[in-house]
Amino acid sequence: MSDFVRVAAASDLADGEMRQVQADGTDVLLSRVDGVYHACTAFCTHYGAPLATGVLDGTTVVCPWHHAAFDVTSGALCEPPAPDALRSFEVRIDGDNVLVRVPPDADDHGEGIAYRESDGETPAMASASASEDDRVFLLLGAGAAAEACAEALRTEGYRGRIVLVTKETRPPYDRTKLSKAYLAGDAGDDALRLRDGSFYESHGIEVWTDRTVTKLDPDTQTVTFENGNPVTYDAALVATGGTPRRLPVKGADLDGVLLLRSWEDAQDLLRRTEDVASVAVIGASFIGMETASSLRARGVEVTVIGREATPFEAVLGPEVGRVFQTAAEAKGVSFRLGASVERIETVHADPDADTPRRLRVALGDAAVEADLVVLGVGVEPATGFLTKAPFLRDDGGIGVDRHLRAAPGLFAAGDVAVFPEPRLGRPVRIEHWRLAQQHGRTAARNMIAEGDPTMSLVPFESVPFFWTGQFGVSLRYVGHAEDWDEVIVDGSLDDREFVAAYVEDGAVRALAAVGRDQDAAAFHRLLARDAVPSPAAFRSGVDLQQALRDAGER
Repeated sequence: MSDFVRVAAASDLADGEMRQVQADGTDVLLSRVDGVYHACTAFCTHYGAPLATGVLDGTTVVCPWHHAAFDVTSGALCEPPAPDALRSFEVRIDGDNVLVRVPPDADDHGEGIAYRESDGETPAMASASASEDDRVFLLLGAGAAAEACAEALRTEGYRGRIVLVTKETRPPYDRTKLSKAYLAGDAGDDALRLRDGSFYESHGIEVWTDRTVTKLDPDTQTVTFENGNPVTYDAALVATGGTPRRLPVKGADLDGVLLLRSWEDAQDLLRRTEDVASVAVIGASFIGMETASSLRARGVEVTVIGREATPFEAVLGPEVGRVFQTAAEAKGVSFRLGASVERIETVHADPDADTPRRLRVALGDAAVEADLVVLGVGVEPATGFLTKAPFLRDDGGIGVDRHLRAAPGLFAAGDVAVFPEPRLGRPVRIEHWRLAQQHGRTAARNMIAEGDPTMSLVPFESVPFFWTGQFGVSLRYVGHAEDWDEVIVDGSLDDREFVAAYVEDGAVRALAAVGRDQDAAAFHRLLARDAVPSPAAFRSGVDLQQALRDAGER
C-alpha cells in the first residue's frame, strides 16, 4: 500500500475552495467543505476537463466544460454527461499538513477530447435476475436518453430484463461528436462509443441493433417491429430522437444532397468530401455551423446558406450570432443569409466538357454552386410509429407529465418529449444531448417506482444545458428562453469573453457564455437553487460566482 504524501498546508484552502494538487505524480482535486478536506480525481470523466477550473457548490463540483457534476466527498456522479464517478482518495490531517494517499494503480490522468477516465468508478449496478424480477423494460432508441436510462435502471436496483432497441447498426455512441471532432478528423470511431462492447452484456442490457419499430400500442403495451416478433412490455421508454428534415423544394433528394444525423451519415459525408473542393451548407444553426466548421478545418470551401440575418439568431440573438459569423468568416467561410432556397439542381462546371457535375442551390435572383450540399435545417420527432395516441402532439412530440410519463407504463425522453419545464411553467420540447441524458435518468427511477408501492415518483427538475464548439469559439448555454424580451451582455463580444443573459417575463431564464466557463457553471447552480440574480443585477455586472457563494450561505 502506498504512503500518505503531503499535498498542501491545512490553512491553504478556505471553506468552499478547491485546487488541483499532485500526490506522487497523480493529479488530485483537493477541496474543503465544512472544515473537512476531501480528495478525488482531478479531471472530469467525460472529456477530461480540469475540475478545479469549475465551481464548487456545497459538496458538488461542476465541470467547466459540459457541466457534469460530482460529489467531492465520495466522487459520486450527480449529473451527466460524465459516464462514471470520480475516484476518491484517503485524506489525513497531520498538524498543518494535508496528506493524501493515492493507490499505486492510480494513473496520471490524460486530457483532451479523446480522454477516457481509466480510474473512473463505474457506479454500482444491480445484476440481472429473471427469477428475482420477471418484468420487461423496453427502451426504444439507443441515444443519450435511452442509454442513460438503461444504466440508471441498473444503478437504481432494477434486476429485470432491459431491451435497448435501435434502428442503427451500432451500439450507443456519442452523437455530439459527429459534427465536431469526428467530422473534423480529430476523433475516430473508438472515441464515439459511450461504453465498450462488453459493458452492456456484463450488466444484462440487451442491445438490439438494426431493428425498426412500426407500432406501439399503449393499451396492450405491445411494440411491433418491421422484422421479428412483437414484444409486450411492463414499462417502455420512447427515446427515438429526431428525424432530419429535408427541404420541401425540388431537388432536395438529389444525389449529393446529404444529411448529418447518424454515424452512417457521417461516414457518407467523410467519404464524399475526400475529393471535393466545395460544400454548401443549408442551415445556420448548430448542425449546419458545426458541420461548416469541421469541413473548413479539412480544407473544404464552405458556403453557409440561412434564412436568418445572422447565425443562431432564433436561439442566441443577433449579437451573439455575429460572434460566430465573424469567427467563421475569419476562417474563410462565406455566408448567404436572409436567403430562401427555391430549388436544388444539377449543373456542370464546364458545359462544353465532360466534367463532374455540381449542385446549384437557387436563391431567387442568386445561386450557390458546390460539389455537395449538406442540409442542417432541424429535426422532427421520430414518432411515426405512434398514431392517434392522446398524448401525441401536432408536431409529433409526446406530451408527458412532470414524471415524464405519457400513459400508464409509458414514458418519453429526449428530443421527442414535451415536458413541463418547472422554471418556465409551461411545456417545452428541447433537443439537447445532456438534457436527454437527464431525462433518461429520471425516467428510469419512475419506471421502477410506478410498479413499486414502496417508491415514490420523482419530478423532472434538472436545468437544461448545451454546448457548441466551432471556428475556435466554445459556447455554454444554461437554461431555456424562447421568447426573450432583452439580452443583457456583460463583457466583450469582440474579444469573445462575455456572458449574455436572456430575460423573459422579468426574470433571467438563460445564459450564454463564451470564455467565461466558471460563470456559466455558477449560473447553472444558481438556476437549480432558484437563486438567479435579477436583470438589474446583471445590468450592473453581477459577480455570478460570488452570488453562488452567497446563495450557499443562506
